[in-house]
Amino acid sequence: MKFPTYDFSRALQCLGLAVGLAVASHGAIAAEPGSETCRLCHAATSLKAPANHSDCLSCHSGTAEHLKDPMKAKPNKAIASETCLSCHASGKGHAKDARRMNFAFSEHKKAGVQCSDCHGIHNPKVGEQANVADLKMNDDTRLCATCHQDVLARFSMPSHHPVKEGAVSCSSCHQPHDSKQAALGGQTERCTTCHQAVRGPHVFEHPPAAEDCSNCHDPHGSPNRRLLTVAQPMLCMQCHSIASNRHGQAGAANNTQAISGAVLRDCASCHGAVHGSSTDQHLRH
Repeated sequence: MKFPTYDFSRALQCLGLAVGLAVASHGAIAAEPGSETCRLCHAATSLKAPANHSDCLSCHSGTAEHLKDPMKAKPNKAIASETCLSCHASGKGHAKDARRMNFAFSEHKKAGVQCSDCHGIHNPKVGEQANVADLKMNDDTRLCATCHQDVLARFSMPSHHPVKEGAVSCSSCHQPHDSKQAALGGQTERCTTCHQAVRGPHVFEHPPAAEDCSNCHDPHGSPNRRLLTVAQPMLCMQCHSIASNRHGQAGAANNTQAISGAVLRDCASCHGAVHGSSTDQHLRH
């Protein structure tokens, strides 16, 4: 003999619906129910929702049909970024909100990322549980790492920005809601907000350093000291040839140049003002 099976989740939903209809029969619910009606069944979700998301109808529609038949008619989910930006695009008294106006031109938007991919509507996207090695990272960084795993791996290299240590986060340098800056000096200006000791302008500029710090440094992490993309002296020799009248070189009888050990040492030992100098055109001071 085969016994019938029961869907207890459906039974609970029907029970909530019955309570809602009972309240409606006393005139407490209009044709389009309010947030309090939603909480009769979705209490757990409502309790975790932020205060500014307390009005369910501001994002969801079709709730009247859902109340009549919860299993058949589902309320429309507002997952499009345009719906979120209808409230979050303007300043609203917060300076950071104004930058969301440029989300339509952002790299995330071009990649098809929606607001709900990073931001939880009812619950945070990043929970309290985390890898023990990443406990010091803030929630913004852990959220970015869910997609940018290759970048997260670079923060484990010997030379790296202290992101895993919790001193800085991804949003300290990156604006996720805005587009990349088109100006050549944009990257350098972002770096020098913290690294003010190398900020120009200088009388004698080092063009690669003035143009973009990432010409020489990998901002996420590197096996070389000081985040250098290539170890010295090869990093410098990508642009600078070996001068024939200095660095201890001397002409031989067969007109060949003997490369001295000075060339194979740290270039910055002599050219210490590698980011720019106010006194020496060879960036030695």
